[in-house]
Amino acid sequence: MSQQAAFGATQADPRFAVPAQRVAFVTLGQTPRNDVVPELRKLADRPIEVLELGVLDDVPAGDMARLAPPPGHPALLTRLRDGSDVVLSLDWTSDRMRGIYAEIAAADVDLVVLMSTLLGEPPAIARTTIFCDRVVARAIETFVDSGLRVGIVLSLESQGDMVAFRGMRGGMIRPAVARPGDAAALEAAIDELRDCDLLVLHSVTYAEAERTAVAERSGKPVVMARHLVASAIREALDRLAGPCGTAAHAAPHLTALRDRLRTLSQREREIMFLVAEGLANKEIAFRLGISFRTVEIHRARMMGKMEFSTMADLVRTVDSLSEF
Repeated sequence: MSQQAAFGATQADPRFAVPAQRVAFVTLGQTPRNDVVPELRKLADRPIEVLELGVLDDVPAGDMARLAPPPGHPALLTRLRDGSDVVLSLDWTSDRMRGIYAEIAAADVDLVVLMSTLLGEPPAIARTTIFCDRVVARAIETFVDSGLRVGIVLSLESQGDMVAFRGMRGGMIRPAVARPGDAAALEAAIDELRDCDLLVLHSVTYAEAERTAVAERSGKPVVMARHLVASAIREALDRLAGPCGTAAHAAPHLTALRDRLRTLSQREREIMFLVAEGLANKEIAFRLGISFRTVEIHRARMMGKMEFSTMADLVRTVDSLSEF
């Protein structure tokens, strides 16, 4: 298997006192994933050397069609190097991943980012592994625990049977389906989820332009999987670099954050996410159909309840809802 085994060059950054850490990004499709990895690297804002590995890197184009599952069987959607999509059998993909893990183990990697979902536990191939689906799931559970009705946009119909969250049966979580890049399907999904308080684009393949389109059409806060994953990458690298940072610190922080979120009214929660998106008070007032003064009052109360001193605190906290 001849994945892209060379680490991407990283120039020294004077802002950081630690050397570059090695991060392997694993995708179901083909590499390089120029639609995702460069932005994750930028959002992570840490000195890293990148290794990209794709399950389909060595698969001839003529063999792609036979990798699809039979009707009714679990399926995974991924992207090829030319930007087109392909559907893969979950069983075949899981078998193929063993070769990927062997290559990573030989590359002396600090952190592995599994950008694809539902592939099961890997062997101990790095100091830390991030499961993108778990990062997103934890954020969704946090939103639900704070009283928000969450709409999830999935990339495949069959994924609805493979993901399960607390709150599904109680109506707090509702799924809809739209493949990344399918604008018409995305609009239909938004309309289907119009009663939700917040929308989550579940796959890292959804791009910023799609988040903007969802926000404008729905008028609701929109959370992107790739932003949640970038936050998880930052925290993981900080823990690996720090002398005493451990994953055990995450749970108390997440509990405290959830407790503060529960003190917010529904309107205060809406305003918090809209502020994190960069909207000014006048823009928020227009989107929510309320007065400018009402926005100011709710925003001040939200800042106090959440113990935010600055806008940077607010944005950082919203990003950190991906604690893993």
